[in-house]
Amino acid sequence: MAYKGPMGLWGPPEEDHHSFSPFPVEGREDLACWIHHEVLAWMERSRPSPEGDYLFFVEGVGRLRFRLVE
Repeated sequence: MAYKGPMGLWGPPEEDHHSFSPFPVEGREDLACWIHHEVLAWMERSRPSPEGDYLFFVEGVGRLRFRLVE
């Protein structure tokens, strides 16, 4: 099930910068996804899909399936 609550954004937030963390998008040097800290906390409490992905809402884009790569 997709996370519903604070979001992720393509590009920096207009307000409340301290509530988001930027993550580079693999294969797109010009793009970062800014993920709200509540989303990151939700990820720590939940488990990814069998493929290792998470699903959440990105404003202006819709649902985003992603995985954090270290």
